[in-house]
Order: sequence, then C-alpha cells, then structure tokens
Amino acid sequence: MTRFGFVIPTYNEAEIIGRTIEGIALQRSPDGELVPRDSYEIVIADTPGHDETPRAVAQAAARFDGLRCSVVSEPAHSMVAARNAGIDHLLDRQSPVDYIVSGDADTILPPDWLSAVEEKLAQGATIVSTAGFFETDLWRRCPTLTRCYIEEIGTVFFPQVITDEYVTAQDRPLFTPQLFRDFGRPVSDCAFVIESGTYRKLGGFRPEFYDAEGQEEIPAVGWPFMFRAELAGIDIAYVEEPTYETSARRLLHEPEALFSGSSYLGEIENFRSQNDDQYAWLDHFAPRLNMDALRRYVVKNYVLQQCITRPERIARNRRAFGSAAEELMSVIAAWRYANPQPGARAIFAFADELTDRFFDAVVHALRQANS
Repeated sequence: MTRFGFVIPTYNEAEIIGRTIEGIALQRSPDGELVPRDSYEIVIADTPGHDETPRAVAQAAARFDGLRCSVVSEPAHSMVAARNAGIDHLLDRQSPVDYIVSGDADTILPPDWLSAVEEKLAQGATIVSTAGFFETDLWRRCPTLTRCYIEEIGTVFFPQVITDEYVTAQDRPLFTPQLFRDFGRPVSDCAFVIESGTYRKLGGFRPEFYDAEGQEEIPAVGWPFMFRAELAGIDIAYVEEPTYETSARRLLHEPEALFSGSSYLGEIENFRSQNDDQYAWLDHFAPRLNMDALRRYVVKNYVLQQCITRPERIARNRRAFGSAAEELMSVIAAWRYANPQPGARAIFAFADELTDRFFDAVVHALRQANS
C-alpha cells in the first residue's frame, strides 16, 4: 500500500518543478538505500497557466524508474482548492494513502527528510512540522543583508551553516531557532505531514478568509489547519533536522513588498534596471531596510500567536515575557473563554492585538535573556 502522498500545487512552475520532483525521488532510508518508490506517489495539482507545467512534470518523472507522478487540474486560482484537488485524488480511492505530505513547487527536500519524518510518525505523531529556510546561496551572495539580519533580527531565518559562517562570538542574536524548540514551529505549507485519519477528523483543508465578506482568501492551508489541530488537543511534532530549502525568488522578485512605503522606491527601480544581478542589488539596499515589520512578524507569528491555541507555552517560556507573563496569560484566558472555537481570521486578528500590546515586552525580555 502507498504510505505517503505528496501534493504539490503549481501555477506556471515548469521551470523549477523538475528539481522538486527530483528531491522527492531521491529520498533515502537511514541505511542509504533509495526509499521504495511503491511507498509513495506525487500528485501535482496544477492550475493551468501559460507555460507547460504538465509536460515538465512528465519529463522529470520519466527520469526515475518506477516513480509514480500524476497531474490533476484545478482551474480555481486558490492554493486551498489546488491542494484539496490533489488530496481528493489520493484519498477518494479504495486504498487511500496513510499520510498526506503538503509540498510546494519551489521547495527542495534533502535526501533524509522522509526518514526523519517517519521516525516521528513511528513515535505516535499524527502531524509533523519540519524546519526549512531560504536557499543557503541567498545569504552567501548577500553578505550585507545577512549582517543586517544578524544585528536586527537574529538567526531564526538562517540554516545552521550560515549561522556558523557569519555569527561571531560578540553577536547577541535576538531571535534564534530556539523559538521553534520553545514554542513549536508553525507548520509550513511547503513541508508538513498529516496522518490521513487525522486530516479527515479535522475536516481537511478549508478556504478561510481575512475579511468577513469572504473575498480575501488566506493563501495558506497549514496555519489554519494547525490552529484547529491544537484547539482539538492534537500535538504537532517537530523535525528540526534535516532542513528543507526553499527558493528566495519572492524576496528577489517582489522586493517592493519589503520596501513598501519607503521614499526610495524609484531609486530601487533605477538601480535594478542597471543591474541584472538581483542578489547584488538586494544586497546594495540591505542597510536601508526597515526591520521593524519583520521583528513584529516574528513576535506575532512565532511567539504570541503560538500561545493563543496553547496558553501553557507562556508558563513554560517565562523568559520570553518577563514581567508581562501573568498579564498575557490573563488576556488570552479571557479571550479564549469568549471565543472557545475561533477560526483563523479571529486568531490572526487577536494575534495582532496581542502584538500591539506586548511587542515591546517580548523584545525587551528576549534581549535580557540573550545578553
């Protein structure tokens, strides 16, 4: 029986989908042997675009004997709809897969990734979150950006090899991967695993929206599903090593999001038009990045939001809250009493309120703890 079903949504991904398929096809067992290809299959859930993704998928799959890789088409421009189309393909059959692997087209899994996940599953886990980072090449080609992150954010977004190469004994990084050990790593759409029965029990992936009118869809499935799992009392296991690698293309191709509201947007466009090396021009502007929004992102999503569905994390990690710990516990307890089964939109909104109120306290407490 097929144990694992990898579901990967695509939209105009012909250029990179081959690397993603290769990473799955080369998974190895702890003794170094290739994982039997009858123990998993890959489903590409494609939203038709203007390239030839299905042909690229077929060409990539043909390189590996016995690899089962199919394409299902989902016309709706929705990451949720696409993943659901792929999952339905795996589960609505006489012999469904045991585990669903949510993947992304621009994420490369290291060869021992599946073996590490299987070890957690063998220990009784039904949902497994895994660690991953932007491609290592980004940080090496953008040393100024890397230095800015070390000084303003910390090492939470770095693979260990970059921390080893760039962080000195004098540095006191604010946010480190210890946050994930302390608070749990939020599941990422690009690499997490769910036992099929647990997926069905929790109602699968559902479209959820930022707005009450249902017009602005949350472009993710992992975090809303994680909220429901934790509210249902299901613990999420965490695999810290090995780490997957995801493309930095959004950071390189959509920099306006980083520089939003800055007075030098025109200058960026001029510099980019004169320099085809996207890494070079991103590094050129790194010292002028305002890191406040990114610090807020980390505090909101990796600390405070994690305590809404699991308030006990506050007591276990008092060093991250200092004197604000008791107040935070009280505020969350009152909100949870008034909202016993909150949806993702309500949790995101409440996390923003908590961040407005407790951001300074968390940053101060962590600086004190790391000094």
